[in-house]
Amino acid sequence: MTGAKAKKYRALLLCCGHMDRGDDAIGPLCASALEDRKIPVRPLQGETSELLEAWQQAESVIVVDAISSRKAPPGTLIRIDSEEASFQPEAARCSTHGLGLAQAVKLGRVLKCLPEKLILMGVEAESFEWAATLSPQVAAAMPALLDAIEAEWRKLTMAPARARR
Repeated sequence: MTGAKAKKYRALLLCCGHMDRGDDAIGPLCASALEDRKIPVRPLQGETSELLEAWQQAESVIVVDAISSRKAPPGTLIRIDSEEASFQPEAARCSTHGLGLAQAVKLGRVLKCLPEKLILMGVEAESFEWAATLSPQVAAAMPALLDAIEAEWRKLTMAPARARR
């Protein structure tokens, strides 16, 4: 491979959030549950620099987070794929670090360092209050979110490796 750094991973799963911020805990809770399913995951806070750094390491990346789009009821599962023409993760503010993801995508585009495939998976959140637990709607959606993440992960990691130039 010339002119470009080889990616370390075919796929990387990043779970963002803070355990002490209500529905923002969905990321860390998903990370724990996915590890129980023997799926490798990297928990992050969701800051711009750490996202950009992680994206450099993989061809495909799944970012899991609580989402506040205000376009769906709390507990609604959301999937945004970079391969779709309507890809605008900036429109779905992600938890308390929404600027982190939006800025990372904008910078990644400018610097041409987005992964080949970037998928945002999450659940519409209701509350990000300090010291709060998951809202009932988000807690009820967690099993379906975990199944959707696992299916996406399996699809990415079991597909044939992309042709290298």
